[in-house]
Amino acid sequence: MTQLTYNEAFDPYHAAFRFMRLHLACDLSKRTPFDTLRILDFYLLFPFRLQSMKFFSGDVGWRKTSKSYDDRAPYGTMPDDNSLFARIEPFQRAAITSLVHSGYISADAWTVNEVQFTEESLPPAVRARCIELNTSMADIVGILCQLKSRYPLAGSDGLKDRTGLLEYRYDPV
Repeated sequence: MTQLTYNEAFDPYHAAFRFMRLHLACDLSKRTPFDTLRILDFYLLFPFRLQSMKFFSGDVGWRKTSKSYDDRAPYGTMPDDNSLFARIEPFQRAAITSLVHSGYISADAWTVNEVQFTEESLPPAVRARCIELNTSMADIVGILCQLKSRYPLAGSDGLKDRTGLLEYRYDPV
């Protein structure tokens, strides 16, 4: 693929950085399905797209928070959510593989398509930058952590269904 402009979505190094941000904010020290991390990463990257998700009734106020990030939409037209989500998967997989080889993510968990950050400490400069950016987007990061903890991934009421980003009908529940 030839790109004329830079887009963080198609940069595996930026994806690795976003995964570290999510780890520091939402504690990914326990095994988490890769698809959950992919969905959280998508909305960290494009917080303005979160408003199209179907929320639990008590969480509909999150749409207003998401709408406040409309100014972060990239220049030019972007594909629809499903196409974009599918296009960034190879970059997300490359980022996870890099983090596995660096020792930050468990290789055992990754072999079964799960992500588990190890106790390996992130470099201080990276940790500081992650915390700085998470603080500047505290509302969205908080929503993403709530999604991880309160919304299941699979099934007709899970993240796959509510976001419409992945097929859920054949999930074992």
